[in-house]
Amino acid sequence: MVLDLLSLIVLTVIGLFVLIKGANYLVEGATDVARWLRVSPILVGLTIVAFGTSLPEFIVSLFSVIGNNSDISLGNIIGSNIANIGLVIGISAIIISLSVKSQTLIYEFPFLIVSTFLLLILGNDQFIFNKDTFILSRIDGLILLTIFAFFLYYIYLSFKEDRKQVKEEFGKTLVHKNLPWKNFVLISGGIVALITGGKLFIGAAQKLIVATGMSEAFLGLTIAAIGTSLPEVVTSIVAAWKKQGDLAIGNIVGSNIFNILLVLGATSIIKPININSSILNSDGIVMLFLSLLFLVFATRKQNIYRKEGILLLAIYLVYLTFVIWRL
Repeated sequence: MVLDLLSLIVLTVIGLFVLIKGANYLVEGATDVARWLRVSPILVGLTIVAFGTSLPEFIVSLFSVIGNNSDISLGNIIGSNIANIGLVIGISAIIISLSVKSQTLIYEFPFLIVSTFLLLILGNDQFIFNKDTFILSRIDGLILLTIFAFFLYYIYLSFKEDRKQVKEEFGKTLVHKNLPWKNFVLISGGIVALITGGKLFIGAAQKLIVATGMSEAFLGLTIAAIGTSLPEVVTSIVAAWKKQGDLAIGNIVGSNIFNILLVLGATSIIKPININSSILNSDGIVMLFLSLLFLVFATRKQNIYRKEGILLLAIYLVYLTFVIWRL
């Protein structure tokens, strides 16, 4: 029994590792293709990198819903967004104060807050249809993807306006590193690794739930959320260490927006997501609170200082303790 449990834990960890490596390969290949196309590295950071670091969440959520484990799907997204702000931004700001220079980044925050509010409203049919049901339907998914399209259009317009400034500041970095065939291998290999890792993780996780008696919600909010947030952790901490506050914060803002609007939007269109009301009403509120706190810290003086990073990390640790306690 103990050996079986250990093997399931190992398979779960391997699945997460393969997911993260797949995302890394895909991001590297896609980013270099963007360099070939002479696309701004900031634009790459807020779109391709954010998309790439959200791919583990997408794969886990998609396979969870298909396998009728919707609590893992929603718990993974909400838990990941909470971890991105409390854990990732908290640790990054503790390493070095994060300075927000880009006005485009500041203007992204409304999309983060709106998408968070929208998830809480669309997930509870009481608000719109006056029904005591909790589900993200295909119509809800279409609404989320429509807002996501507006977000991408806004990013396009923003960088079109200050393209000269961006090229002057980052012109030297717009140099590709890989040959085209290598980028093709990285992108293809990344996609294969994502699908393989996602299937491996969900398969092992389902058996782990049965073997240990833990809930799907707990698995999604903790193990899956922290595991799929690892790309954001690495990306933002490295950016913070290199004193690139905009990139560290932009990665998280972009990733959290992608998680809700793209991941949940696309997943619910493929198959409607039945929602555990306790996840939406408790963990969803924590996500909203941290997002608003994040907004205040980042825009008040356009800096997230060490003491604010400590507060964000402390809130996350208290929240994690609460999730474990209610198990």
